[in-house]
Amino acid sequence: MKHKNQELVSTSANPSRRRFLKNTAMGAAGLAGASAMGGMMPRMASAAGDPLVFGFWPWGSEIVTSNADAFMAEHNENVELMPIPGDYAAVLETKLASGTKLDMFYAQRGQAARWHAAGWIRPINDLPGLDQIRSEMFEGLDLDSLAPNGDYLGLTYYNGGPFCLFRNEKLLEAGGHGGTANASDYPTTWDEIADISRDLKKKGISEHPLMISWYKAWTGLPWALTAQCFSEGEYLIDSELRATFDENTPILKVLTDWKQWWDEGLIPPGILTMQESTMLNAYATGNHAFCHYMDYAHFIFGDKTNENIGPFSSQNPLTPGATNDTVLVGHALLCMDQSERSEEDLLRAWELMKFYGWKNSSGEYHTHKRWVEKANLPIPFPDVYSDPESKAALMKWMHPEFGEQAYQWQYDGRLRAMGPNHLKAPWYQEWDAVMHDMLANDLILKGSITPKDAVKDLRKLWDKLHKKYT
Repeated sequence: MKHKNQELVSTSANPSRRRFLKNTAMGAAGLAGASAMGGMMPRMASAAGDPLVFGFWPWGSEIVTSNADAFMAEHNENVELMPIPGDYAAVLETKLASGTKLDMFYAQRGQAARWHAAGWIRPINDLPGLDQIRSEMFEGLDLDSLAPNGDYLGLTYYNGGPFCLFRNEKLLEAGGHGGTANASDYPTTWDEIADISRDLKKKGISEHPLMISWYKAWTGLPWALTAQCFSEGEYLIDSELRATFDENTPILKVLTDWKQWWDEGLIPPGILTMQESTMLNAYATGNHAFCHYMDYAHFIFGDKTNENIGPFSSQNPLTPGATNDTVLVGHALLCMDQSERSEEDLLRAWELMKFYGWKNSSGEYHTHKRWVEKANLPIPFPDVYSDPESKAALMKWMHPEFGEQAYQWQYDGRLRAMGPNHLKAPWYQEWDAVMHDMLANDLILKGSITPKDAVKDLRKLWDKLHKKYT
């Protein structure tokens, strides 16, 4: 059963490869000068044929590497790891465009949409056992793996989201707004959160109580906009990849709130120039009451060795807003390129993808459990959250008093999370770049445009790109 407004995107919205490559503003030729292409780790000798090549961004490399060792031992295989530091998307795109063999590679959802439209991703619809894998997944992550034409793009590595509202119970308690074990005692709207923030500021408890993740990256302000729009019931784009937002829909409230909170000094003034790590470190000082960010950050904020925030970090039961919806802003996929392969090599690559994106040969969610235990990453299989070892790993980051409740609130948010249609548009990244600069600089920082102006301009741009690429 599909969630409201999240029907599968129709095939009519899928641009042809020729049109995409002709019109894109970021053609592969423009990326030819991309920075360091990423080194190859040594090939491992085995009884298998040519090595299976796996391109990845090098976060959690110790898990990627040890899992490759385990896979090779289980399957008597040969894997070549290709870590790509720096500008992963630009380098990976150059490799795809040049025909570099990649049996598996990471792709964030917006990148996967672009690369699929260019004809560089081999869909996995026809591979054996996919239906069984899909039946075990969170519904939202499963449906979000589909391309506009129904192609299944790959198995899920993890999802960078959904967002939740982190709470600093020490500051909130000092202001008379502390949490309890009862979900009904918490605020449910952004207006309530803003009022609490104003109260804390007025009382001198926190100078800038409300941290919204507007940091300077494509995972910053753009994802924050998506998350807050969904929480207000604003889904932005329909199943035909046509815009549904305008100056009469909830996006106007979101941008109006943002500008108001900024002007009131509720939000830290340096956020627009921060990097992600800087923002996380800033909230971890314990000087802010709220942080709207991806829920896996419990592993950072709930670190009990940090006395400033660790013992006091919790989360709101619901993301504030009119509908309290949560969204899959950072769905990361394991994809396969379009290299010619024999049937045998295709199945070898499929086994590698299943090992990293499903189960090992013992039928265990081995890789996903490791990501949970390392950093609370949202993974695609609900059963992992009832696994005693996985739960124990997560509970150490939860609030000392409300931990069981927070664990359930996090799970409920992940269960409800929807995939946004706009990330499925091959032109999303082009729209995203303009949107980010417009909102950060013209709306928030300079105030040279109004929230209504911003909405109108963003709608015009989306309509223009939709027409251009379809």
